[in-house]
Amino acid sequence: MKTYGHFFENIEQRRIQLAQRKKDQMARLKQKSAQSVSNAQQVSDAGKEKLAASQSKMDAKKQEWEDKRKAAQDARDEAEAENERKQAMKDEIRQELEQDREEKRKAQERKRMEKEKNQEKERTED
Repeated sequence: MKTYGHFFENIEQRRIQLAQRKKDQMARLKQKSAQSVSNAQQVSDAGKEKLAASQSKMDAKKQEWEDKRKAAQDARDEAEAENERKQAMKDEIRQELEQDREEKRKAQERKRMEKEKNQEKERTED
């Protein structure tokens, strides 16, 4: 038969075991909590890295697109300037041809007038 001393020893051992189980349980809970926080942090970091990589790719594509757009605009501007230069040359040539035609017409008109004057003089002399 158990004595009171033995009975209280059993209760004391059970209290110690219970306290130890509580400590172990709390340690496991803390470890599990720390692990979940760590996992969440890793997922968050991975997401941030993926977002940063995606953003850098988008920035690179945007820059590439802007460079292509600028190059195309420069090419259009250059072509337009070339066309304007050609048009100016054509206009200048047309103007020179028109002047040449006008000079020829005036020269022919002078010749005709001189011829008429000469014919008029010949008529008057006759």
